[in-house]
Amino acid sequence: MKIKCTICQKTVEYSQKLSKKQLKVLQFIQTYQSKSPQSPSYRDISSGLGYATPSAVYNIIDRLIDKQFLKKRKYSARSLVILKEVPCG
Repeated sequence: MKIKCTICQKTVEYSQKLSKKQLKVLQFIQTYQSKSPQSPSYRDISSGLGYATPSAVYNIIDRLIDKQFLKKRKYSARSLVILKEVPCG
């Protein structure tokens, strides 16, 4: 799967497919972490992307963890760690 950034026009090839929702969540997390030293909460992501509940974001993040784009630090709040970045966050 090729992912092309609409801002910088950079294209990156990924072997695993990401849905548009997964891509938006991953880019939101990257942008948030570039501005803040901590990860966003599920509520931050859901309000930032217009989801009605944080549980919708939980399911998307769970898939990103399965695909090894993210991981969670144990015993920590706001514990998302990016393993694979997408262009322009």
